[in-house]
Amino acid sequence: MVFDSSSLPGLAVQGGDVRMAVDAGVMAERYGFRSVWTCEFYDRSAVVTLAALASATSRIELGSSIAWAFGRTPLTAATDFRSLDELSGGRVSMGLGTGNPQVIADWHGLDERRPVGRLVEAVHLVRELWNLHEAPVAHDGMFYRCHMAVDSSLPAPVNHTIPILLAGGRAPLLRAAGSVSDGLIGLPLATREYVRDVVHPTLADGARKAGRGERIPINGMIICFVADDSAKARNAAAMQVAVYATRRSADSLLEYHGFGTEAETIRSAARRGDPAGMVAAVSGRMLDVLAVFGTPEEARDRYIEKFAGLYEQPLFYSSAKGLPIGFVRDNISAICETFAPVGV
Repeated sequence: MVFDSSSLPGLAVQGGDVRMAVDAGVMAERYGFRSVWTCEFYDRSAVVTLAALASATSRIELGSSIAWAFGRTPLTAATDFRSLDELSGGRVSMGLGTGNPQVIADWHGLDERRPVGRLVEAVHLVRELWNLHEAPVAHDGMFYRCHMAVDSSLPAPVNHTIPILLAGGRAPLLRAAGSVSDGLIGLPLATREYVRDVVHPTLADGARKAGRGERIPINGMIICFVADDSAKARNAAAMQVAVYATRRSADSLLEYHGFGTEAETIRSAARRGDPAGMVAAVSGRMLDVLAVFGTPEEARDRYIEKFAGLYEQPLFYSSAKGLPIGFVRDNISAICETFAPVGV
């Protein structure tokens, strides 16, 4: 037994189409998972996918991991998630992130030198807009301006406090999550030691500076691949570790664990467009520390050893980066079967 009714996991799905995400959510609900989370990229909208999930499920909690904060104005984000809250019957959480500098500048066309400050202001404004049935919005900030009269005819959100979670790995974002969010979406590269020594203290520092005394919960994504062929699961997990090791948000963790040499080799392979070289550069120690993989029994054992009890809610993360969609579908099924909660 890995989970019981007091500690239910979630499923996080990256890649594929809307139908794959919906099928994953329906399956996760059937197996007793607490939540299902969907990402956003230039090929799929988190909002549209969440709407489809809300229509296809009835109990499971839903969330974005993540939606781009800067791809929408705060008003658009507030309206989108108010609608999702209504459609789902109060089951949705808003997970937001800044995206990396390339996403901000080249994709969204923003010249933003203070993305964390902009994100914090957006969170405050979204919450004001959700309260428009009780008070007007008169916001003149550093990044946003919004003026709206009170609308007493507007119903309150079904979930009066729609949770807002922030995603990120660098210290400024972690402090921001501590100061304004309802929780952190932990990035896929993390370990028990790093969360203990770096993430929780930085979240607490942000909370303290904002005058908050509560512990900030973490929904931590865990790279997970399960297959009867242990070598295939290992290779898929190595691909995802390599992908995330190319991102600067992972720098502090990679340095903390002494993975600088591997990261340099992985990034060199990525620059020359060599996915096989990226996978080959993931050392055995690196993979064993950062991912859950193998046969169902091996995956359960690795989760228990490395991650059990670490997060307020663990999110088993199945990514499609560099993998056939059929394999990803099979992995989602295997995760649900392997980590199905009991006693629910």
